[in-house]
Amino acid sequence: MAAALLALCAGCTASSSPAAGPTITPFSSPPTVSASTQPLASHGPPKVAGLSWRGLGTVIHGRYVTYVATTRHGSIGLMWMDPSLLKFRFVPGSAYPERSPILPQDRQVSSWAPQMAAAFNGAFKLTDQDGGYYYAGVTVSPLRPGLASMVVTKQGTLSVVVWSSGNVSLAGVQVVRQNLPPLVDQFVAQTSPQDNNHTWGYADHNATLANRSALGQLADGSLVYAYGYQVRPPDMATAMVRVRARTAIMLDMNMSQPGGFVYVHHNGTVAGQRILATIYHNSSVYLMWYKKDFVVALAQS
Repeated sequence: MAAALLALCAGCTASSSPAAGPTITPFSSPPTVSASTQPLASHGPPKVAGLSWRGLGTVIHGRYVTYVATTRHGSIGLMWMDPSLLKFRFVPGSAYPERSPILPQDRQVSSWAPQMAAAFNGAFKLTDQDGGYYYAGVTVSPLRPGLASMVVTKQGTLSVVVWSSGNVSLAGVQVVRQNLPPLVDQFVAQTSPQDNNHTWGYADHNATLANRSALGQLADGSLVYAYGYQVRPPDMATAMVRVRARTAIMLDMNMSQPGGFVYVHHNGTVAGQRILATIYHNSSVYLMWYKKDFVVALAQS
């Protein structure tokens, strides 16, 4: 099926190039964590008491590029990703983020599937939160200081930062996807007992428990994606602090939107696996151009 999808998508026609966006002025103040100076991990996931990591998915030079584990009695799945063996690519969805530029390669699964090692969902609809969005030279929604931001450079490095209050250079940046205040900042959870059901996103008709996702970055530059089944925001923050995330961003939520997957390649085909069995979609969801944005981790030999 994967091969058929690749062949089908390779023949997709590209849309015309988007109109040029506003001029981006080079600024001097960097985000809280600079995407351009991201350190690279190579030693494996963090050793945490009571947390058992297992290598799963793609192997390069005898090393797994992704490890998975569970926490909170199995209701939160974790995926650790090694940036020394991976590059990252943001793919805007066919419908969301709203008004996003669409590049020709964004429609073509064949431009990411051959190197696909992992993938996970993006963030909220722009209409559901006040965060900014920048992609391929276009500021679709103004970037706001103090918000958690997923930053992918043109070289494929991925960082989770808190956007600074000063002017920030976007030189070399491919995407900035903002989503709410930071879930974790400087290793400290930012949730509070005073939070209401709307503080971290209005979930499933005001449900207290919901399927949620988050992305954290550790001090060594490695990344951990978390998928939570029927959890509260503090549960996600606790999981991020437990794996020693310095900064974490809350990503998409509700029954069907969150999902993280690992992939392996054999004889020209690609097969994927959920990091937690309760994820709604199967792994083929990102072997096509999906309606919502997602991030692909690409194996580097």
